Amino acid sequence: MRLTFALFATSFAPALAIPLTCHSQTQPNPLTKHFPKDVTGVINGTTAIVPIPYAVARSIVPSEFPILTAAYEQVFPTLGNGMYPAVLEAVQDHDVGMPSFEIPDFTRVALKLPFVDRLNDGSSAFKYTPPQLISATNLVALLGSVIYGDTIAGTFDPPCDAYASSGPSETYMRAYTVVDSLLPNPKPVADLSFRTAASIPYTLEVFVNVLNQPIFGDGVPLCDNYITLLNTTVTTGQYAPVPVEGTLAVRPPLYPSEETFGHVYGYRMANAFVERNGVACESLKGYSGR
Repeated sequence: MRLTFALFATSFAPALAIPLTCHSQTQPNPLTKHFPKDVTGVINGTTAIVPIPYAVARSIVPSEFPILTAAYEQVFPTLGNGMYPAVLEAVQDHDVGMPSFEIPDFTRVALKLPFVDRLNDGSSAFKYTPPQLISATNLVALLGSVIYGDTIAGTFDPPCDAYASSGPSETYMRAYTVVDSLLPNPKPVADLSFRTAASIPYTLEVFVNVLNQPIFGDGVPLCDNYITLLNTTVTTGQYAPVPVEGTLAVRPPLYPSEETFGHVYGYRMANAFVERNGVACESLKGYSGR
C-alpha cells in the first residue's frame, strides 16, 4: 500500500486550479437518518464497463487470488473472447459521513477489477482495487483509501463535479496526478469523453452486481463492505441513470500501459451508498458475483 502525495503545492497549473470551496450539483444524502451508525453518502459520475485483455487483468491482480472467469462470462456473455470486465469509476463522493461526522466532497478515478476470488473458496466474488486517484485536497479520503490499495493524490477537471458538459448530451472528465498538474502542458492519467446512448449492452442489474462486490487491496486482511443502492430518491424519477457510450484514454499509474478504449458503455448516474470499512474479508463469504 502506498499513499503518493507527490507535491502539495499552494497553487496548481492555472487550468487545474482548485477552488477553496466547491459546490456540488449532486442531491443531498438521503440515507443519513436511516443508517446512523454507518458511513453513507452519494456518488455521482460515470460508471462503465471497460473490456480489457484478461492477461492484463491477471497481471494486476495478485497471483495468489484466482479470477472467477466462469462467473463474469455468465454475467457478460458478449464481452468477447479473452476479454475481462474492468469497472471504470469516475465519480464524486458527496455528502459523505455519519450524523456526527462529515467529510468534504472529493473526486476519485480508478479501474477496479471484479470477480476476484479473495477467499480462495471458488465462489465468493470480490473487487480488487489497483492504484486510484483521489482529490489531493481531501486528506481523510486519501488516508481512508490507502487501506485498500495504492492511492495517488490528484487534481481533476472539472474540479468540483465528476463531469462537465462538452456539447449536447456529451460530458468529459480528466484526472491528473499532482506532479503532472504542475507541468506547463499536463497530460491526464485518465481522460473520459461520453455521450448519451439510446441503449447499451449492459443492464443496471449488471452494475449492481459489480459495484456491490466487497472491495480489497494489497496486503491487508480487511475489506470494504460497500453497498450501492439504486432505489433511492437520488437515482429514481428525474434522476434515473442515463446510458452512455464513450472513450477512455488511460496511462500509468492507473493502467499498466498507455491505452485508449473506444465504445465503452455505462451509466451517468447518482446513487446512495452505505459503507462499512475494515470488515474481516472472511465475514463477507458468499457473494457469488451472479
